[in-house]
Amino acid sequence: MRWKAVVCDVDGTITDSRRHIQPLGIEMLRRAQESGCVVILASGNVLPITYGLSVFIGLDGPVVAENGGMVSYRDQVHALFSIDLPLKAYEHLNGRLPGLRRLYTDQWRRTEVTLVRDLDLERVKELLRDWPLEVEATGFAIHLMQRGHSKMAGVRKACQLLGLDPSEAAAFGDSDNDASMLRGCGFGVAVGNASPTAREAADLVTEGHHAEGLREGLKVLGLL
Repeated sequence: MRWKAVVCDVDGTITDSRRHIQPLGIEMLRRAQESGCVVILASGNVLPITYGLSVFIGLDGPVVAENGGMVSYRDQVHALFSIDLPLKAYEHLNGRLPGLRRLYTDQWRRTEVTLVRDLDLERVKELLRDWPLEVEATGFAIHLMQRGHSKMAGVRKACQLLGLDPSEAAAFGDSDNDASMLRGCGFGVAVGNASPTAREAADLVTEGHHAEGLREGLKVLGLL
């Protein structure tokens, strides 16, 4: 199959464990775009950061931010979910969870609430068990989202804007919040450092970690 789009997570996939962008990851995404694919960055980070990264890498495709809550393409921004319920959930946790703190970047967040990763994830889930929310974790944050909110929802919107079906896209990721797009796209690649949930959702788990895994996956797909 000739893949028409590559969807790529950022943190942990084209960065190392310290969140430092790896030059190899930038090179691989540029080469994928040069091969004729549209490259879509799909991040849990806020839109200003994800959009800026896409611009400076030199990508032309849509940007999926806030775990699929925000999609930007050709100067149009689409907010797919509401932050109202996640904010109420945060207030519910306040006073019940020691050390509760939102990420610095939440001042720009429009569709979800993100908490520092060193909180007790299972306790967060227990306190919000009866709420119609998605609670997902990455290596860097805990995300509180409206039910149905996922990276795959944002990828579907990005593909719609491109006139593509998600089955024509290959996705790369490493964390639990990437699992929906690894399953939902035509082919899912979990890089070697991926979480058990991401690995289970993928069609291919690479030997290489981080950007090395991206390069390995692109080779398997025939895009290098």
